[in-house]
Amino acid sequence: MLDVVHIAKSKKPTLDELTSILKKEGLEWELYSDRAGTKYGRHKHDFDDFIVIVQGQMKLVTERGAWVLKPGDRLDLPRNTVHWAEMMGKEEVKYLSAAK
Repeated sequence: MLDVVHIAKSKKPTLDELTSILKKEGLEWELYSDRAGTKYGRHKHDFDDFIVIVQGQMKLVTERGAWVLKPGDRLDLPRNTVHWAEMMGKEEVKYLSAAK
């Protein structure tokens, strides 16, 4: 089951706080950024992926549901999960993502 988990202790987590949490799990990541309004069409990956929001808001949709991710939120996407996304609000969205 897909579910959003708020991994940060603070309400306004920093990049350092979020990357520290991922390091403790032994995960590697890349930092991405998209302008507000950016959309990604339906696609899937042949690897497990995760998304952790650093700044802004992202609406992520799968065939199982829709979530609005905010700073400190994490969503794990199992391989071959069809999904699409839109960057919400007016500010740039920064997020961490990588294959597991």
